[in-house]
Amino acid sequence: MDAALRHLFGGAGPEEPSLSPLPLTVMVRTLNEADRIGPCLKAARHLGGELLVIDAGSTDATVSICEGLGARVVTNPWPGFGPQRRFGEGHASHDFILSIDADEILTPAFIAEVRARFATGQPPRLMIVRKAMVFPGEIQPPPLGYTQDHILIWDRRIARTGPNPNQDKLEIDVADQPVTISNPLWHYSFRDWHHAINKANYVARLAASTYDRPPGFLLKARLVTELPLTFLKFYFQRRYCLGGLAGFHMALITAFGRYARVLQMVELAEQRRRQGGRPDVSPD
Repeated sequence: MDAALRHLFGGAGPEEPSLSPLPLTVMVRTLNEADRIGPCLKAARHLGGELLVIDAGSTDATVSICEGLGARVVTNPWPGFGPQRRFGEGHASHDFILSIDADEILTPAFIAEVRARFATGQPPRLMIVRKAMVFPGEIQPPPLGYTQDHILIWDRRIARTGPNPNQDKLEIDVADQPVTISNPLWHYSFRDWHHAINKANYVARLAASTYDRPPGFLLKARLVTELPLTFLKFYFQRRYCLGGLAGFHMALITAFGRYARVLQMVELAEQRRRQGGRPDVSPD
């Protein structure tokens, strides 16, 4: 991510910006992100908004790095994805919130576009942010690569994050049409291939542990179809093929993760049926 920061902003990376303040809180949730949070915040402070870090109890240098870059750090033990972000909403100094992860970098084009939206004095209350994945070992996303699009800038007066611990989902109280920020941020989801494989296993286990329905025929049929269909979906439909060999690796790991999720759903559901309760879902 440091190399990406130099690539985007030139030289040794962005200096301390001198900008008019923006009525926006950039919120980042962290847990032991000392190796990545620096580039994330160095880019994010170019928005000119508040930097708010919700830390789940890091034991590395995450907190000191964040404070050194001007962020306000609030500690809260990890309650799950949705609850942690909702907790952060309550600590934001501004009603408008941009939620990013420690493994993401805001590009100059993204920053300029968001600031232009706020310069009107009436920014959209819901804004869709596009995330372009950067494969392990690469500096930037592949050209014309697939993006994941989510509402990540919102006015907390009309939308709040729901309580689901497995995902971030906004509960929106109005019928506003979200506006899309066309320039994507860059998402470095994996430190390396080892991290990608471990994360696929972790997410598969987490999803399986919350699946509480009987293992019906359709779920079991997915044991045969999940891996090949997921690979084809990500490699072609989501254009991982444009990432060369790295894209092939990523599509295969993603497909394996989806297959492992279904396999463990079937396994845990069968255990519940036999035991009449919740089985052990520990990683070991």
